[in-house]
Amino acid sequence: MISKAAANAALDLLLGARCAGCGAPGAWLCLACRELCEPVRQGHVAAAGTYGGALREAIHRFKYGGERALANELGELVAACVANDLATGVALDVVVPAVLHRDRARSRGYDQARLLAEVVAGRTALPLRVPLRRIRPAVPQITLDRAARAENLRGAYVAEAGALRGARVALVDDVATTGATLAAATGALRAAGARAVRSYVVALDA
Repeated sequence: MISKAAANAALDLLLGARCAGCGAPGAWLCLACRELCEPVRQGHVAAAGTYGGALREAIHRFKYGGERALANELGELVAACVANDLATGVALDVVVPAVLHRDRARSRGYDQARLLAEVVAGRTALPLRVPLRRIRPAVPQITLDRAARAENLRGAYVAEAGALRGARVALVDDVATTGATLAAATGALRAAGARAVRSYVVALDA
């Protein structure tokens, strides 16, 4: 039996880009679905929208459906959040992805956080740095409650000592739920010398 991801990939080859939200041809995430996204902020986490509807479907297809081309559209949404902060006087020096463990990236075929960060860096003219390493795999966060998620990621990230000394970092990931991944990555970035860390994601699943 052919998988849904394989079926989608076959249709994409035949029909070209189709909107992950509504299925309309011509783009991986059409303008109408993008305009449904309303940016949200929670503390130092800014998101292009809440985790639902077309945005949720697009993220799901990006992460689990093998549709890596969605990185461009989703990354542009994140870049708009970063650009808005820069325009209002927020100082940022570098873009850093909250990278996957290498085994997870290998099995998926790509690291979605890195792909998003590459787009953000390109759209904002901020340099991309990849000083973080995920040093141990974790149980998928979706299966855990808030407390277990934090424990699951404790010590999961490291960064080269002094690699970000004095830098103000835009940390990029796909979805923030409890914030455990972002908190773990932020701790490693601060240990590497980052002066400040702000997080930017495609969606906030609060």
